[in-house]
Amino acid sequence: MLKFSPVYEASTLSIDGLASFFETFSEASLEIEQSLLMLELNSNDANCIAELANAINAIHAAIHKIEFHELCDLTQSLIDMLWSVKTKELRFETVLSDVILLAINDVKTIVEAMLESSERCVLLDRLPQVCNAIHQIAKVDDMHLNSATKDALLLLDPTMEIIEPHITTSDSLVNLFQNNEPDEEELAAYGVEENEDFIFFRGLSEPLETRAKYWHGRSQRMLRLALKMNDEAGRPVDPTQLAVAIYMHDVGMALLPLEVINSSTDLSKEERDLIKKHPIISFELLRYMKQWSEAADIVMQHHEKMDGSGYPYGLKENDICEGAKIIAIVDAIDARTHERAHSTLLKRPLLRAAMEIGKNSDNQFSAYWSDIFKKVFQQMRKHVTEVEIS
Repeated sequence: MLKFSPVYEASTLSIDGLASFFETFSEASLEIEQSLLMLELNSNDANCIAELANAINAIHAAIHKIEFHELCDLTQSLIDMLWSVKTKELRFETVLSDVILLAINDVKTIVEAMLESSERCVLLDRLPQVCNAIHQIAKVDDMHLNSATKDALLLLDPTMEIIEPHITTSDSLVNLFQNNEPDEEELAAYGVEENEDFIFFRGLSEPLETRAKYWHGRSQRMLRLALKMNDEAGRPVDPTQLAVAIYMHDVGMALLPLEVINSSTDLSKEERDLIKKHPIISFELLRYMKQWSEAADIVMQHHEKMDGSGYPYGLKENDICEGAKIIAIVDAIDARTHERAHSTLLKRPLLRAAMEIGKNSDNQFSAYWSDIFKKVFQQMRKHVTEVEIS
């Protein structure tokens, strides 16, 4: 494999050359996302597979132009994998979308890291392993496909590295997706003031999480991400009110019958109507405590959508409070990354959730808060790389 000096590469690339690369990358990555979303609906769509391959080839050619040869191995491994899909040697499944999304995101991360630092990006050191793992996906039989895909995802997915114990636990970016309770110092850093009511609400949330098998730790995960997003935006929402709303927003859901909460089949109309009332139940528990009126409004509105298609009242964007817009996103992110949706039993990549949040901006989610989430996600991704380097 061709080696290179990051300093030399960065210094010899022209501004026009880099601009051309990022323009191509931006257009192609959007095409990749759109093709992957269409393949979710029909995994045998030959036109979508062809468009997906063309977009990855465009990025591959753009990398060639800036002579970043090591990265070409990564895009070539994706091209080879898609060829196996095209020739029916490999069936396309949702999990392959995750591999492609993460690998393409690594391309951008590595190029940006090259430009920002004279140090060799640590992601390059594991690149041969990543490429080999992706090549293996196309080679193995059906019996070993899940194992090969899992190997590739574990090498690619930054959200799985975040919970490794060798990374310091004091950094808020690293802590974002941990299940453990944030301590007083961490909460204070986000502007949260603990008092007796706050401690009571937090205590209520813990036993309620036992009602569903994937709820464990979700309040803490959601709390950290919500507070980080609020912090990134300059704290337009009172942090303590936001924190209380996180703890209380699904109390009403936890009080529903277990057969509804844990149903593995389609819900009846009556059961769906019951679920749509859970924000009202949670609101009623807070509304008589005047000091928590802001938290109560957040709880009531957290399932409303920007286009007015949400519940319980069908509010539109201008009538929905900012705290509810934040919780709508972090609730969706946590559900998407902890659903264990594919056969590897790994969390869905955070990047996949970010893509879907972006796709639903302006209709389901606030475009403004979607952009804030993306900024937090990119900070976290960059931070993981920096931690590994140090």
